[in-house]
Amino acid sequence: MQTLQGGLNREEQRTQQQRQLDLARRTEEFNQFRALYRWRLWIGSAVFLIAGTWLVADVVLTLAVGWGTLNGSPFRLESSVVIAFLTTSTATVIGLFLVFLRWLYPQGPERSNERPEPRDEPKGTDRAG
Repeated sequence: MQTLQGGLNREEQRTQQQRQLDLARRTEEFNQFRALYRWRLWIGSAVFLIAGTWLVADVVLTLAVGWGTLNGSPFRLESSVVIAFLTTSTATVIGLFLVFLRWLYPQGPERSNERPEPRDEPKGTDRAG
């Protein structure tokens, strides 16, 4: 009877330790999630600010070239320079957003810290023989 009681006590201690470890693990996961959330919020704001500023520069340049003045002084650029600037700036802004969105919403195994599940073998193969 004492052996049974001792086993029950050890099992109860083990489950209590397991609960404490589980709580500590979940707390750590929550803290990591919050830190990642803050980091992504900050990076998202920075990307948005950069992209917005860049697009405002595009509009100002386009208007200045169209009107021929910038801030009261004459302004003229070759059409190839304007086209190159607008094209590269548009590609840069789109690229920034794509990189950020792929980081914000990952797909595939990098989505979690777990390894991907092993794939099932094709049907018709027999490992035993």
